[in-house]
Amino acid sequence: MIPTRYDYYKARSREHRRLALRAGCAEDRAMHERLVEAYAGLARKYSLKQVVSLRADARTAVAA
Repeated sequence: MIPTRYDYYKARSREHRRLALRAGCAEDRAMHERLVEAYAGLARKYSLKQVVSLRADARTAVAA
């Protein structure tokens, strides 16, 4: 299966979250946290957006 951009960026975000939790010094932790936020933002940008539309059926509409 070919991953979508969303899948790729989400995986990178999770990877850097793990690296941030294991980082030994504050500078490394901060760098990984910045990358987590960057990749999470890209994942949100490329997430699938489902459009939902509702149509009223004239037969089931309630008279006001």
